[in-house]
Amino acid sequence: MPFLLKHHFDPDLDLHRLKPQMQDDGSVDHHELNFVQNVEIGMVLAEWWLIEDAKVEEHDSRFIYDDMTFPAGKGTGIKRSDPNKLYAAVNGCVGYIDGKIVVKESLTLPNDIDFHTGNINFIGNLIVGGSIRSGFSAHGRDITVQGQVEAAHIEALRDLNCRGGVKGGKEAFLEAGRSIKVSFCEFGTLKAGEDVLVKGALMHSDVYAGNRLAVGGRLTGGHYYCHDYIYVGGQLGGGLGTDTALVLGYNPTLLYADGEYNKRIKLLNEKISKYEGILHKSAEKEEIIEDKLKVAQKELTLVKMLKRKLWEGIRGTEHIEKCKVLVTGVVKPGVEISIGSAYLKVNDFLEDVYFYYENDEVKIGAAAKKLKR
Repeated sequence: MPFLLKHHFDPDLDLHRLKPQMQDDGSVDHHELNFVQNVEIGMVLAEWWLIEDAKVEEHDSRFIYDDMTFPAGKGTGIKRSDPNKLYAAVNGCVGYIDGKIVVKESLTLPNDIDFHTGNINFIGNLIVGGSIRSGFSAHGRDITVQGQVEAAHIEALRDLNCRGGVKGGKEAFLEAGRSIKVSFCEFGTLKAGEDVLVKGALMHSDVYAGNRLAVGGRLTGGHYYCHDYIYVGGQLGGGLGTDTALVLGYNPTLLYADGEYNKRIKLLNEKISKYEGILHKSAEKEEIIEDKLKVAQKELTLVKMLKRKLWEGIRGTEHIEKCKVLVTGVVKPGVEISIGSAYLKVNDFLEDVYFYYENDEVKIGAAAKKLKR
């Protein structure tokens, strides 16, 4: 009696003919093409179904077998207790390669992430041979991008390496559970659980580094939050016309959350002002507007309460005694440095210095090159 190989993934996925994902309203999202079929360890990939001879023609002849021998490839396995099912032995993406069902732990894309691939959401390690174009996103465990990152969103559960640099256009957002390495970054947001390492220049960006931030070139413009220390090998600041602010001593992840609360508070205040301005201008819509006003006011109260509680947690992460900013190059006037509650605005040109906390003040030391980093 013949056997049907029943798949729990799409065996006919054609990466050259991907279709946009249909939305609930009937529209399509050209950024979502389902390029990757993710599976986790223990998931059923395929199983055998016994079929009658008379019903063989009702099924795809490619998947009709005379015996129950799985076309099993790398990353798959069979359980002795259930030999009629093929399981994923690793986390990764499933598909056919040379007639075998394979689960790959790593995914390599030779070209860009763009409208040909759509967003990439992968459970394993991801290598992008090209660039990640504006408006697209990538998610993976460890991610390496050989090309440039534009105004894209990238999230790595562990480490992220952008060898072609970041030109973010004020929209790029890069996040890593551990460390981020980039060759340079302009107009982007970088958020790492541990370290952010920039080989060249870091300009007009927002950075949240759980431990350390190290910049080999110049650091100019933007806001930089770091728990332990910041190193700049080139120039720090861009002069009085460029806002460059460094904040050390608190958990940067919590400071990022505080920034998100601030954005929400600003938006709610704008909504409340708008509703109050039009509340009595239309008798027909007055009740609707009043309800919206109450909802916005209620949410504003809640967000402010959450912000207060968050700051209780932020103060509990204070770590200021060992915080330092090391600059082996030059420091231009206008740079603002905060370590805990202590604050300093640089008013003069400085060279080869370091900044540290002492007696509730940010102080300046000479010969940063001699300090151990």
